[in-house]
Amino acid sequence: MSSLQRLFFAITLPDEVRAAAAHVQEQLRVAMGVRGIAWEAPEKFHYTLKFLGDVTQEEHIRATNVAENLAPQFSPFSLTVAGVGVFPQQRRPQVLWLGADGDLPVLTRLAESLDRALSEQGFAPETRRYHPHVTLARMKSEEGQEAVAKSLKSEANSLENVDRIGVCRVESFALIYSELRPSGSVYTILETFPLRTL
Repeated sequence: MSSLQRLFFAITLPDEVRAAAAHVQEQLRVAMGVRGIAWEAPEKFHYTLKFLGDVTQEEHIRATNVAENLAPQFSPFSLTVAGVGVFPQQRRPQVLWLGADGDLPVLTRLAESLDRALSEQGFAPETRRYHPHVTLARMKSEEGQEAVAKSLKSEANSLENVDRIGVCRVESFALIYSELRPSGSVYTILETFPLRTL
């Protein structure tokens, strides 16, 4: 049995915002179908701050210490779940997501500060610019890619309240364990790190 754990830091969504995001996801799923598309379970919706990958117990402790020191340097802020998009491009999408609005400079600064502090502790630094998103689905075949690309053109304008799906008050972030099972990954929150209280 491996002693490595697949971990990441993330901001989770409150129940009512997760429900609103799931409603948008369902509209998209009805329009796009399920062939060649793996739809994410709504209970797993989150904004990743930093993906650590497979880490040892010692690395886990170091990452936790970094987060405990960093979290009080940030005050609570607001995020709006808003907008639908894809990576890497609309013609050949691989990932379908919901975006973010609101206090984005604070969110970006938090993610970049966490990345920088972790890299000083030996973790691999990010090579791409931070782009906050909630993953809704991943494309598993060309058929799925085509269904998503075609549907986005026609559906984007008819989605309900997609520019303001829900507002989150971010008062903490979490360290999450992603356990890979035959049926897919299961997330467990290991620890939460409160932001500065007034």
